Amino acid sequence: MESYVPVSLLKPHPKNKEYFSDPSPEKYLEIKCSIEVHGIRDPLKVAPDFTVIAGHLRLEIAKELGLEKVPVEIVDGDPLYLEYLLVADNEERRVCNDPIKKAKRAKFLKEYWQLKRGGDRKSKVENLPLKTLSSIAEVIGESEFTTKQLLKLNDLLPSLQTLVSEGKLSQTAAYSLAFLSPEEQEKLLEVLGESGVCGLSVKEAQRLRREIEAERRRAKELAEKLAEAERALSVAKEGSAEAERLKAELDALRKENAELRARQPEIVERVVEKVVYKPDPALVAERDAARAEVDRLTKELASVNSRLQYVAREGEQNRAKAERLEEEVGLLRRMLDTARKELEQRKEHPALELGNVVLREYLRKAGRLASELSEVLEAILSKHKAELLAAARSRGHGHMEFEELVGSVGDAIAFKAFKMGVDLAAAKIAKLYEVLEEKPALRLIKGGHPDVPKSQT
Repeated sequence: MESYVPVSLLKPHPKNKEYFSDPSPEKYLEIKCSIEVHGIRDPLKVAPDFTVIAGHLRLEIAKELGLEKVPVEIVDGDPLYLEYLLVADNEERRVCNDPIKKAKRAKFLKEYWQLKRGGDRKSKVENLPLKTLSSIAEVIGESEFTTKQLLKLNDLLPSLQTLVSEGKLSQTAAYSLAFLSPEEQEKLLEVLGESGVCGLSVKEAQRLRREIEAERRRAKELAEKLAEAERALSVAKEGSAEAERLKAELDALRKENAELRARQPEIVERVVEKVVYKPDPALVAERDAARAEVDRLTKELASVNSRLQYVAREGEQNRAKAERLEEEVGLLRRMLDTARKELEQRKEHPALELGNVVLREYLRKAGRLASELSEVLEAILSKHKAELLAAARSRGHGHMEFEELVGSVGDAIAFKAFKMGVDLAAAKIAKLYEVLEEKPALRLIKGGHPDVPKSQT
């Protein structure tokens, strides 16, 4: 009967994690979205003590969504029956591809059906149909061959089962290793290590099984021969030739049996050395040394390449510098050639040399005068600018001629002489620039004001 119970009362079955893995994120999100939109349509199956039998995933999503109550269906029965429902009901709903968990579910089903059919009186069901390997395979959704392999995986050590669950050890190789005894499996892990066991191919695992089983058969056959010899000796006539022969044979068998027992702990090691390649420690050390040398040489090569790249870059810079120096040397040579030609001309024409001397004197003098003129003009602008502006404001005209401004603060005649000198100097300077082919845009405005370029206004 369906009813709603608080989520806080429900608890997961203790074997749920043993039989089933968590779903993929995609599957979890799909179920979550469905519950968000439609709610929980199928009630959870729970025991009378509110232990969840079927619906663990729905319960987890309900808690995540903050649902306070969920629909449940109470199912009653003994713990074994409830565990059977946990396996059978969830097998239809949940996809769990972990081989070990699937193997545990198959083992439980096999034991449960055997118990129900012919077990104790309380659990025996007379009319229960015979459940075979195919019945288990049908429930877990595998072929009979795969189901047979899965059932054998239950004989693996827990450490090896973990490797199978994690996908490190193949299911087929693990099936062969499951035929080894727990002591032999433990020894195999000790000899090969986890990585070595996980690296076993299917053929290597099968051969390990055959070789170890062959050692077992030899031990079993020797034990049977020893028991048969002891029985024959017990009925032989004391002191007869037959009795003496049997005693000698029995002594030989006992000696062989003692040697076999002494070798028993080493069987796995000898088989591993025979089946799985186990390198010589000296060769391993030599290989490791060679690898270390290769690593050292690789690092040294990388360092050399780095230095070569630096030298190459430096060489490029040096070549560029050399090219610049060659250009400068060429320029100096051309200047030297020009100077030599001028020197030869001066030797041939002394008057030309004298003219050059006079020209240099004029140039020096013009430079001094230009410097003095610049200083005087700077002094006028810096020291008398305020007076000139004050005179301009006192007349109430912001666009007066420069001569009128000067007339307000000094002698207009002196200013006119000054202007004429500046105009004359400016004209000469303009002609000089034309000779030098520089031709600057030197302009004067009327009234003696220099024309300020637009870029400075």
